[in-house]
Amino acid sequence: MPPSSRRSARLAAQAQRSAADSVSDELAQQFGLAGRTVLPIPYINDIATIYTQAEERRAQLDQGTSTQEMLIYYNATTSHLNALHSTNRDRNYPGRITFFGDEAGLVFFKLVQAVHECAHLCLSLNIHDILVMMGLRNKYVPVGSSTYKGIGTRQKEGDSGLRPDPPRSAGNQFPTLIIEAGNSESLSQLHKNKDWWFDNSPPNQPQGDVRIVLLIMVYRPTKRIVVEQWHRSSSPSATVVITPHPHKPFSLYDSSHWVVKGAPMVIPFQDVFLRPTNGGETDIILTEASFANMGMQCWGTDTRV
Repeated sequence: MPPSSRRSARLAAQAQRSAADSVSDELAQQFGLAGRTVLPIPYINDIATIYTQAEERRAQLDQGTSTQEMLIYYNATTSHLNALHSTNRDRNYPGRITFFGDEAGLVFFKLVQAVHECAHLCLSLNIHDILVMMGLRNKYVPVGSSTYKGIGTRQKEGDSGLRPDPPRSAGNQFPTLIIEAGNSESLSQLHKNKDWWFDNSPPNQPQGDVRIVLLIMVYRPTKRIVVEQWHRSSSPSATVVITPHPHKPFSLYDSSHWVVKGAPMVIPFQDVFLRPTNGGETDIILTEASFANMGMQCWGTDTRV
Protein backbone atom coordinates (compact mmCIF):
# COMPACT_ATOMS: atom_id res chain seq x y z
CA MET A 1 0.00 0.00 0.00
CA PRO A 2 1.45 3.44 -0.95
CA PRO A 3 2.39 5.73 1.98
CA SER A 4 -0.45 8.13 1.16
CA SER A 5 -2.97 5.26 1.25
CA ARG A 6 -1.59 4.00 4.57
CA ARG A 7 -1.84 7.48 6.01
CA SER A 8 -5.44 7.82 4.80
CA ALA A 9 -6.35 4.46 6.31
CA ARG A 10 -4.75 5.44 9.61
CA LEU A 11 -6.58 8.76 9.69
CA ALA A 12 -9.86 7.02 8.86
CA ALA A 13 -9.30 4.56 11.72
CA GLN A 14 -8.51 7.43 14.08
CA ALA A 15 -11.64 9.29 13.00
CA GLN A 16 -13.74 6.18 13.54
CA ARG A 17 -12.24 5.68 16.99
CA SER A 18 -12.73 9.37 17.83
CA ALA A 19 -16.40 9.14 16.92
CA ALA A 20 -16.81 6.16 19.24
CA ASP A 21 -14.66 7.59 22.03
CA SER A 22 -17.23 9.38 24.12
CA VAL A 23 -19.29 8.66 27.18
CA SER A 24 -23.00 9.00 26.53
CA ASP A 25 -24.94 11.47 28.64
CA GLU A 26 -26.98 8.56 29.96
CA LEU A 27 -23.90 6.68 31.19
CA ALA A 28 -22.34 9.85 32.60
CA GLN A 29 -25.47 10.53 34.62
CA GLN A 30 -25.98 6.91 35.65
CA PHE A 31 -22.43 6.57 36.99
CA GLY A 32 -21.98 10.09 38.38
CA LEU A 33 -19.13 11.02 36.06
CA ALA A 34 -19.75 14.78 35.94
CA GLY A 35 -16.58 16.69 36.83
CA ARG A 36 -14.43 13.57 36.82
CA THR A 37 -11.62 12.65 34.46
CA VAL A 38 -12.71 9.78 32.20
CA LEU A 39 -10.21 8.46 29.65
CA PRO A 40 -10.62 6.34 26.52
CA ILE A 41 -9.09 2.96 27.22
CA PRO A 42 -5.78 2.51 25.33
CA TYR A 43 -5.56 0.23 22.34
CA ILE A 44 -5.01 -3.41 23.29
CA ASN A 45 -1.46 -3.36 21.92
CA ASP A 46 -0.72 -0.32 24.13
CA ILE A 47 -2.65 -1.47 27.20
CA ALA A 48 0.38 -1.28 29.53
CA THR A 49 -0.05 2.50 29.38
CA ILE A 50 -2.64 2.08 32.10
CA TYR A 51 0.07 1.04 34.58
CA THR A 52 2.01 4.22 33.81
CA GLN A 53 -1.11 6.35 34.20
CA ALA A 54 -1.84 4.65 37.51
CA GLU A 55 1.61 5.45 38.88
CA GLU A 56 1.27 9.07 37.77
CA ARG A 57 -2.10 9.36 39.49
CA ARG A 58 -0.79 7.77 42.69
CA ALA A 59 1.99 10.36 42.79
CA GLN A 60 -0.58 13.14 42.35
CA LEU A 61 -2.68 11.73 45.19
CA ASP A 62 0.33 11.54 47.50
CA GLN A 63 1.31 15.10 46.64
CA GLY A 64 -2.22 16.37 47.09
CA THR A 65 -2.46 17.65 43.50
CA SER A 66 -5.37 15.32 42.73
CA THR A 67 -8.30 14.02 44.77
CA GLN A 68 -9.63 11.52 42.21
CA GLU A 69 -8.53 8.12 43.43
CA MET A 70 -10.24 6.38 40.51
CA LEU A 71 -8.78 5.84 37.07
CA ILE A 72 -11.89 5.62 34.89
CA TYR A 73 -11.91 4.36 31.29
CA TYR A 74 -14.66 4.08 28.72
CA ASN A 75 -14.95 1.78 25.68
CA ALA A 76 -13.47 -0.98 27.85
CA THR A 77 -14.08 -4.62 27.00
CA THR A 78 -13.20 -7.99 28.44
CA SER A 79 -10.48 -8.24 25.77
CA HIS A 80 -8.83 -5.10 27.17
CA LEU A 81 -8.84 -6.57 30.67
CA ASN A 82 -7.40 -9.86 29.45
CA ALA A 83 -4.64 -7.96 27.65
CA LEU A 84 -3.97 -5.91 30.77
CA HIS A 85 -3.65 -9.09 32.82
CA SER A 86 -1.23 -10.61 30.32
CA THR A 87 1.17 -7.67 30.71
CA ASN A 88 1.59 -8.38 34.43
CA ARG A 89 3.16 -11.67 35.46
CA ASP A 90 1.38 -11.52 38.82
CA ARG A 91 -1.90 -10.96 36.97
CA ASN A 92 -2.71 -7.97 39.15
CA TYR A 93 -4.65 -4.97 37.94
CA PRO A 94 -3.16 -1.50 38.54
CA GLY A 95 -5.87 -0.87 41.15
CA ARG A 96 -8.96 -2.54 42.59
CA ILE A 97 -11.22 -3.18 39.64
CA THR A 98 -14.90 -2.56 39.07
CA PHE A 99 -15.92 -3.50 35.52
CA PHE A 100 -19.52 -2.86 34.53
CA GLY A 101 -19.38 -5.22 31.57
CA ASP A 102 -18.87 -5.05 27.82
CA GLU A 103 -22.27 -3.45 27.35
CA ALA A 104 -21.52 -0.41 29.54
CA GLY A 105 -17.84 -0.31 28.59
CA LEU A 106 -16.84 1.40 31.85
CA VAL A 107 -14.02 0.19 34.07
CA PHE A 108 -12.85 1.80 37.31
CA PHE A 109 -9.45 1.18 38.93
CA LYS A 110 -9.37 2.32 42.57
CA LEU A 111 -5.84 3.39 43.48
CA VAL A 112 -5.68 2.39 47.12
CA GLN A 113 -3.82 4.61 49.59
CA ALA A 114 -2.51 3.89 53.07
CA VAL A 115 -5.37 5.57 54.92
CA HIS A 116 -8.01 3.65 52.92
CA GLU A 117 -6.18 0.35 53.34
CA CYS A 118 -5.92 0.97 57.08
CA ALA A 119 -9.63 1.85 57.29
CA HIS A 120 -10.99 -1.36 55.78
CA LEU A 121 -8.34 -3.55 57.43
CA CYS A 122 -9.04 -2.07 60.88
CA LEU A 123 -12.75 -2.75 60.46
CA SER A 124 -12.12 -6.24 59.11
CA LEU A 125 -9.70 -7.12 61.94
CA ASN A 126 -12.12 -5.78 64.54
CA ILE A 127 -14.82 -8.08 63.18
CA HIS A 128 -12.28 -10.93 63.11
CA ASP A 129 -11.40 -10.40 66.80
CA ILE A 130 -15.07 -10.44 67.79
CA LEU A 131 -15.68 -13.68 65.88
CA VAL A 132 -12.60 -15.34 67.39
CA MET A 133 -13.86 -14.45 70.88
CA MET A 134 -17.10 -16.26 69.98
CA GLY A 135 -15.10 -19.37 69.07
CA LEU A 136 -15.73 -19.02 65.33
CA ARG A 137 -12.12 -18.84 64.12
CA ASN A 138 -12.53 -21.79 61.75
CA LYS A 139 -16.13 -21.04 60.76
CA TYR A 140 -15.48 -18.27 58.24
CA VAL A 141 -13.02 -17.30 55.51
CA PRO A 142 -11.62 -13.76 54.94
CA VAL A 143 -11.78 -13.04 51.20
CA GLY A 144 -9.58 -9.92 50.91
CA SER A 145 -9.59 -8.31 47.47
CA SER A 146 -10.61 -11.45 45.57
CA THR A 147 -12.11 -10.96 42.11
CA TYR A 148 -15.75 -11.98 41.61
CA LYS A 149 -17.56 -12.58 38.34
CA GLY A 150 -20.93 -10.90 38.12
CA ILE A 151 -23.74 -11.07 35.60
CA GLY A 152 -22.52 -11.34 32.01
CA THR A 153 -18.97 -9.99 31.70
CA ARG A 154 -18.99 -7.88 34.86
CA GLN A 155 -16.29 -8.38 37.45
CA LYS A 156 -15.19 -6.73 40.67
CA GLU A 157 -12.71 -6.73 43.55
CA GLY A 158 -13.69 -5.57 47.02
CA ASP A 159 -11.34 -4.35 49.75
CA SER A 160 -12.19 -6.86 52.50
CA GLY A 161 -14.95 -9.30 53.26
CA LEU A 162 -15.82 -12.73 54.57
CA ARG A 163 -17.98 -15.73 53.91
CA PRO A 164 -19.06 -18.61 56.15
CA ASP A 165 -17.15 -21.88 56.14
CA PRO A 166 -18.19 -24.41 55.02
CA PRO A 167 -19.37 -22.33 52.08
CA ARG A 168 -22.74 -22.30 50.44
CA SER A 169 -23.14 -24.70 47.55
CA ALA A 170 -22.59 -21.86 45.09
CA GLY A 171 -20.21 -21.75 42.16
CA ASN A 172 -18.73 -18.27 42.57
CA GLN A 173 -18.74 -18.25 46.39
CA PHE A 174 -19.71 -14.61 46.83
CA PRO A 175 -19.01 -13.36 50.38
CA THR A 176 -21.88 -12.56 52.68
CA LEU A 177 -20.16 -9.38 53.93
CA ILE A 178 -18.12 -6.90 51.88
CA ILE A 179 -16.14 -3.83 53.01
CA GLU A 180 -15.29 -0.99 50.61
CA ALA A 181 -13.29 2.16 51.46
CA GLY A 182 -12.78 5.36 49.48
CA ASN A 183 -12.41 9.09 49.82
CA SER A 184 -15.18 11.66 49.99
CA GLU A 185 -14.72 12.72 46.37
CA SER A 186 -15.67 9.17 45.33
CA LEU A 187 -18.82 8.94 47.45
CA SER A 188 -21.06 8.38 44.43
CA GLN A 189 -18.72 5.63 43.21
CA LEU A 190 -18.75 3.94 46.61
CA HIS A 191 -22.52 3.78 46.37
CA LYS A 192 -22.22 2.35 42.85
CA ASN A 193 -19.84 -0.26 44.27
CA LYS A 194 -22.45 -1.18 46.85
CA ASP A 195 -25.07 -1.49 44.12
CA TRP A 196 -22.71 -3.69 42.05
CA TRP A 197 -22.49 -6.26 44.84
CA PHE A 198 -26.23 -6.43 45.37
CA ASP A 199 -27.12 -6.33 41.66
CA ASN A 200 -24.64 -9.06 40.75
CA SER A 201 -25.39 -11.43 43.62
CA PRO A 202 -29.18 -11.70 43.58
CA PRO A 203 -30.78 -14.03 46.16
CA ASN A 204 -31.44 -17.62 45.11
CA GLN A 205 -28.87 -17.49 42.31
CA PRO A 206 -25.98 -19.98 41.99
CA GLN A 207 -23.22 -17.59 43.11
CA GLY A 208 -24.79 -16.78 46.50
CA ASP A 209 -25.96 -13.34 47.54
CA VAL A 210 -24.05 -10.59 49.34
CA ARG A 211 -26.08 -9.72 52.45
CA ILE A 212 -24.17 -6.72 53.88
CA VAL A 213 -21.91 -4.02 52.41
CA LEU A 214 -19.96 -1.75 54.77
CA LEU A 215 -18.83 1.52 53.15
CA ILE A 216 -16.07 3.67 54.65
CA MET A 217 -15.81 7.30 53.44
CA VAL A 218 -12.59 9.09 54.33
CA TYR A 219 -12.70 12.90 54.42
CA ARG A 220 -9.08 13.98 54.43
CA PRO A 221 -9.49 17.78 54.88
CA THR A 222 -11.57 17.43 58.07
CA LYS A 223 -10.17 14.08 59.27
CA ARG A 224 -13.71 12.70 59.36
CA ILE A 225 -14.58 9.05 58.66
CA VAL A 226 -18.11 7.84 57.94
CA VAL A 227 -19.03 4.14 58.06
CA GLU A 228 -22.33 3.00 56.56
CA GLN A 229 -23.94 -0.44 56.82
CA TRP A 230 -26.07 -1.33 53.81
CA HIS A 231 -28.48 -4.18 53.20
CA ARG A 232 -30.77 -4.52 50.19
CA SER A 233 -32.57 -1.26 50.83
CA SER A 234 -32.61 2.34 49.64
CA SER A 235 -30.90 3.75 52.72
CA PRO A 236 -28.18 2.60 55.14
CA SER A 237 -29.35 0.62 58.15
CA ALA A 238 -26.70 2.23 60.36
CA THR A 239 -24.22 5.11 60.09
CA VAL A 240 -21.26 5.90 62.35
CA VAL A 241 -19.32 9.17 62.12
CA ILE A 242 -15.79 9.53 63.57
CA THR A 243 -14.34 13.05 64.00
CA PRO A 244 -11.59 14.77 66.01
CA HIS A 245 -12.99 16.43 69.15
CA PRO A 246 -13.83 20.06 68.31
CA HIS A 247 -12.49 21.40 71.62
CA LYS A 248 -9.43 19.22 72.19
CA PRO A 249 -6.05 19.03 70.41
CA PHE A 250 -5.79 16.56 67.53
CA SER A 251 -4.40 13.30 68.92
CA LEU A 252 -3.41 9.95 67.49
CA TYR A 253 -3.01 8.38 70.94
CA ASP A 254 -5.92 9.49 73.14
CA SER A 255 -9.40 8.22 72.24
CA SER A 256 -11.01 10.90 74.43
CA HIS A 257 -9.91 13.41 71.77
CA TRP A 258 -12.27 11.77 69.28
CA VAL A 259 -16.04 11.96 68.89
CA VAL A 260 -17.97 8.93 67.64
CA LYS A 261 -21.65 9.30 66.75
CA GLY A 262 -23.97 6.44 65.84
CA ALA A 263 -22.12 3.67 67.70
CA PRO A 264 -22.48 0.89 68.47
CA MET A 265 -22.98 -0.59 65.01
CA VAL A 266 -24.69 -3.98 65.09
CA ILE A 267 -24.07 -6.43 62.24
CA PRO A 268 -26.67 -9.22 62.22
CA PHE A 269 -25.05 -12.60 62.83
CA GLN A 270 -27.56 -14.45 60.68
CA ASP A 271 -26.79 -12.30 57.63
CA VAL A 272 -23.09 -13.20 57.89
CA PHE A 273 -23.33 -16.89 58.79
CA LEU A 274 -26.70 -17.68 57.21
CA ARG A 275 -27.97 -19.37 60.38
CA PRO A 276 -29.27 -18.40 63.82
CA THR A 277 -26.86 -17.92 66.74
CA ASN A 278 -25.91 -20.87 68.95
CA GLY A 279 -24.69 -20.90 72.54
CA GLY A 280 -22.57 -17.82 73.25
CA GLU A 281 -22.83 -16.45 69.73
CA THR A 282 -24.32 -12.96 69.28
CA ASP A 283 -24.66 -10.28 66.66
CA ILE A 284 -21.37 -8.56 65.80
CA ILE A 285 -21.22 -5.34 67.83
CA LEU A 286 -18.72 -2.64 66.85
CA THR A 287 -18.29 -0.30 69.81
CA GLU A 288 -17.62 3.41 70.15
CA ALA A 289 -14.10 2.67 71.44
CA SER A 290 -13.28 0.48 68.44
CA PHE A 291 -14.32 3.22 66.02
CA ALA A 292 -12.27 5.86 67.90
CA ASN A 293 -9.22 3.59 67.70
CA MET A 294 -9.92 2.99 64.02
CA GLY A 295 -9.88 6.76 63.39
CA MET A 296 -6.55 7.23 65.17
CA GLN A 297 -4.95 4.30 63.36
CA CYS A 298 -6.18 5.50 59.96
CA TRP A 299 -4.85 9.03 60.32
CA GLY A 300 -1.63 7.69 61.81
CA THR A 301 -0.92 6.03 58.45
CA ASP A 302 -1.84 9.07 56.32
CA THR A 303 1.17 10.67 54.65
CA ARG A 304 -0.42 14.11 54.88
CA VAL A 305 -1.54 14.29 58.54
